[in-house]
Amino acid sequence: MASAKLRYLVCLILLHTWTSESHGEDFQMSDFETPGQQNVLEFHQQAVNKLRPGSSLRPRAKIVFDVQLQGKGRIVKPANPIIYDIVNVNQGKGYNHTTGKFITPRCGLYFFSYSSLPGKGIQTDVKLMKNNNVVSLIHSVLPKSSSQLSMRNIILELHKGDEVWVQLATGSLWSDTGSLSFQGFLLGQ
Repeated sequence: MASAKLRYLVCLILLHTWTSESHGEDFQMSDFETPGQQNVLEFHQQAVNKLRPGSSLRPRAKIVFDVQLQGKGRIVKPANPIIYDIVNVNQGKGYNHTTGKFITPRCGLYFFSYSSLPGKGIQTDVKLMKNNNVVSLIHSVLPKSSSQLSMRNIILELHKGDEVWVQLATGSLWSDTGSLSFQGFLLGQ
């Protein structure tokens, strides 16, 4: 029963992501929303509430983090990992703000989202790493006068102690008002 509900939750999240991307939904934020967060955490909470009672996602199981890089036109050069210096949420204490890595507090299925905003006209590769292995990539090649914010989402099965982080492999990124962010949360065990 719990695994059927977990599959339903995963499908809801993927459907939300697909619907937003395929319809070109404009993610303009209100004054009270965190740019780059795109209401992923709010959507997750709504889906969990629909699954209760009997959900395997109990309140004690909350592992959620939402971090971003300080803005004001900062240029980011290749780094392993990118260290996000603004911690908005870190329930479960999985994100380490000094290393830039999420260290899995307990095993389960995790949802991650990360963003890229390349410097104008620069080829850029931003990787999501799991224990020194690339598990996701945002690759950008844009004309000289343009730049585009991109986001990727992924679901990973992790064991306690696994490390997940974002790495800029090539190019440069531009950070302004939370444009570079990294989020994750435990879907279920």
